[in-house]
Amino acid sequence: MWDFSAIMKTILVTGGAGFIGSNLIESLLKHRAVERVVCVDNLDSFYDPALKKENIKPFLKNEKFKFYKTDIRNRTALTKIFENERPTFVVHLAAKANTRLSVNEPDEYQAVNIIGTLNLLELSKNYKVRNFIFISSSSVYGNSAVSPFTESGFTDQPLAPYGASKKAGEVLAYTYFHNFKLPVTCLRLFNAYGERQRPDLVIYKWVENILKGQPVEMSGKGVRQRDFTYVGDIVRAIELAMKHGKGYEILNIGNSKPVSLVALLSLTEKALGKKAIIKTRPSHHASVESTSADIRKAKKVLGWEPEVSLEEGIVRFVKWLRDNRFKNII
Repeated sequence: MWDFSAIMKTILVTGGAGFIGSNLIESLLKHRAVERVVCVDNLDSFYDPALKKENIKPFLKNEKFKFYKTDIRNRTALTKIFENERPTFVVHLAAKANTRLSVNEPDEYQAVNIIGTLNLLELSKNYKVRNFIFISSSSVYGNSAVSPFTESGFTDQPLAPYGASKKAGEVLAYTYFHNFKLPVTCLRLFNAYGERQRPDLVIYKWVENILKGQPVEMSGKGVRQRDFTYVGDIVRAIELAMKHGKGYEILNIGNSKPVSLVALLSLTEKALGKKAIIKTRPSHHASVESTSADIRKAKKVLGWEPEVSLEEGIVRFVKWLRDNRFKNII
């Protein structure tokens, strides 16, 4: 349990009904110094909104929790929320987040990820938020950064509008720090996984298909490497970043131990006790070759480093999926 200071009063979490957001809210509600957690989410239909409602259902009876079904593109609605709630901190997770889909829907990704972020920065400035946590992505690095990726590395060639929108969010956030002294911490997350994960993401899909005896898709030859980071470690990083808040920072948050997709599938099979039927497909042109986080800065600035190994995280995630999402699959 982290010792939050007395200033941790009202925390506004956008995208709070989603994967990472709901895990963060669950943790925040346990802290005595947190007086109120405000969740803003439009329950986007990209995946079943019923899953998002299920994510926040345990919080609805908690007097410290408030939910607003609101789109971050609607500044008028957001203004009313800021006026009512007067948040001390903002954690901005809400985003259109499918890299490949963003190639075909760039307008939607620009509107949500850039205009929505601008709305929240403007209101955070107006209402004197103490620290704005912007959740960015390793997608900003594209294929041009030198591995392992450092925060000062090359980020001018993301491969998809999603990564470009996250880079734009970081740059916008800097201008609010420069002009208005709004403290901002940008966390570049590397391949988050774990409880409540979105159903379109790889480990979730693999577990479902293996349990159903259906083929799993393997991108290319399965040699692409990813730096998978357990959601509990990400939540801890966000909470530490909230306490930091002294200027403008960009920090990598990753497990710092990339694995190939073949190795990831092997760990998933082991956790399930079942072998997969593999169907290969060509790699998508918007997919990066590898992700690999240099986390020395996060260790120095936040005192953060991952605690859950990929092996342990997958065991936990598989158990959660079997107990919650796939109870009826033998």
